[in-house]
Amino acid sequence: MFTRKQVVFVLILLNSIISFSNELYVVPFLSMSRNDGSFDHPYSSLQQALDHIEREYYNESQKEKTTTIYLYPTQYFVPSISIRRAHSHIRLTTMNDSFANFYDIKHSHRRLTRAVISGGVPVTNWTSIGNNTYTAVVPELTFVTQLFINNERIVRTRVPTNFSDYLQYAAPLNDSKMVRYGFQYQPGQFDYKSLTDAMVVIYHSWTESHHYIDHLIPANNTVIFSNPSQYAIGAFVSQGKRRFHIENLCDALIPNTFCFINQTKTIYLMTNGSYDPNNVEIITSVNEIVVSIGSQDAADPVEDVTIDNVAIQHGAWNLSRTEQANSASASFLKSVALFIANATNILVSNVEISHTGSYGIHIREGTSGVTVISSLVTDTGGGGIWMGDWVTPISILANSNKILSNEISYGGNVFPSAVGVLVFRAFDIVISNNVIHHHRYNGISIGSQNDYTTSYTSKIIVTQNYVYTIGQHILCDQGGIYMIGIQTGTFIYGNVVKNVFSYAQYMWGIYLDNSASNIVVANNVVYNTGWASIFQHLGANNTVINNVFARASLLPPAHSDDPLPDGDVRIQVPENHTSWTYTRNIVYDTYRGVNHSAITLNDKVIAKFHDNIYHNPYNTSLLFGGDRLTFAQWQQTGQDNNSVLADPLFVGDVNQCDFFTVQSNSPAAKLGFVNITKPTRWTSGCNYDEIQNNKQFYRWW
Repeated sequence: MFTRKQVVFVLILLNSIISFSNELYVVPFLSMSRNDGSFDHPYSSLQQALDHIEREYYNESQKEKTTTIYLYPTQYFVPSISIRRAHSHIRLTTMNDSFANFYDIKHSHRRLTRAVISGGVPVTNWTSIGNNTYTAVVPELTFVTQLFINNERIVRTRVPTNFSDYLQYAAPLNDSKMVRYGFQYQPGQFDYKSLTDAMVVIYHSWTESHHYIDHLIPANNTVIFSNPSQYAIGAFVSQGKRRFHIENLCDALIPNTFCFINQTKTIYLMTNGSYDPNNVEIITSVNEIVVSIGSQDAADPVEDVTIDNVAIQHGAWNLSRTEQANSASASFLKSVALFIANATNILVSNVEISHTGSYGIHIREGTSGVTVISSLVTDTGGGGIWMGDWVTPISILANSNKILSNEISYGGNVFPSAVGVLVFRAFDIVISNNVIHHHRYNGISIGSQNDYTTSYTSKIIVTQNYVYTIGQHILCDQGGIYMIGIQTGTFIYGNVVKNVFSYAQYMWGIYLDNSASNIVVANNVVYNTGWASIFQHLGANNTVINNVFARASLLPPAHSDDPLPDGDVRIQVPENHTSWTYTRNIVYDTYRGVNHSAITLNDKVIAKFHDNIYHNPYNTSLLFGGDRLTFAQWQQTGQDNNSVLADPLFVGDVNQCDFFTVQSNSPAAKLGFVNITKPTRWTSGCNYDEIQNNKQFYRWW
């Protein structure tokens, strides 16, 4: 009689013999005198398996066959993994339990639920120096900017130590060149033992900049940086309010923070007293790219690669002391956990990308047929998934790629201006059924061109995404879904956007910025926004149809000098063409008071409004247009023919933000409004407490 384990072993061994040439096994704790990647003689590193495939690449009988690399479910602390043209037609995955059980019979090793490819290294040998503070010397590392303890991010020290607070500098510099390199500070703001490794983070409007200190001029309280800001420091006073903070000061250790002194290569960690660093797993990130898939030539791409059921973690970030470190959407970042370029037919499925310093995934030029599906991108220092680049040759634009059914969450932990999903120059892209939440700038951002010239971004389908808790009171000038430039064939369809709040001003649910044109915005639900549900700065020939815009301009100004919110729906700049056609939409306004704008626009704006419904349950008088007209006066101008002021008769409890579905006898239905399908992972509730209280820069779940 055979035992179950013996039967499993025989079946696995038979399978290995039958398909040996197309299956490779990696078990890092087995180091054998003879290993060929077979089941009974596995490789001990992922790189060995890739080298095996590269040697076989020129074997014509193997060239088009898919080789599967099975990884034992444990951690792999590796140099950057590069999947090149010679590695085409491979699948990288975690071996199933039956395989793993066999290796567990005679060996004891840490086993996880899936293989983890880590760009970091463990930090050990901690020495207590009292007050729950420990040190570790890491002479082999060039920088330490992130620590993760038991799979959770530990914060670099920050002044102010209350992470909801900021310092404010006294004045910008009165010099056209040096104004990008420093500011005048308040007395005492830089009185610390050592500023050599400190980093100053300055908040502008839609960006923040990161600076190393070159020197201080105490005579006039001036700090000079070694690297510049993209913008003049102080150019956006009403948005940035001269805010900054200082990172990596060892004087500022508080529980669960760390600092690093480069001269002595020493990490200082203060715990909260609940753990001993020598008894927990502590990892610091090292590799700025953890895994890359790509060739040197778009005409000769990597083909047919699948990565599934693995985790990619601990991508690093590092800035040189002279590097400009701010730009729109944090697109100055060069590091990324998973990098894909010059590649086709790439599938990333059921993959976790987490604990990174930059973006999780960057899908660059020369890509087509790339699909990221059913994956988790979370706890990123930058954003989630970035596709295309700001300037890319037209012949190799990213195209025909899909981002489907992923969770993209808790981003911007280091670079808050990064975006959940970012698309620059690209076409034929589908972004569908994703949950995107807890990002500190835009949830989804599409486009790169800032005027009416050709944008090279087109045919982008943004549909059935659930985008919420965006902005979190950090930066300004942002949207849940943000569009810029001419985007012919682009549809924003069937999404839910909620809880979009900036620090001071300019916070919209759907934001059509400079020259955003030829876009269809249909069947979306947008609610709980600091300013209007939908805003168009300038653009042409957009269509806004069958949407619900609810609970806009929700909160009063956060600061005494902030402007008032702008109502429910707004177009800013009048142009000599039709800005949009706006029809069959519901505006559900919850402003309590008098004289609130439902439609805000300049009288010279060319736009068409008809067959819409507007309602405020608190009898607030809703106003329309640049002259703030009553609804009757607005209709006399020729606008909103066949539109009504009436209760849309929602089915659910609107005070609890149940989904905004109307009853069959709704006046909206009579105007042609069609109920909107809920995204599969939408959740009910207004989350008003979160809106008011979620102001921390670093926030864990």
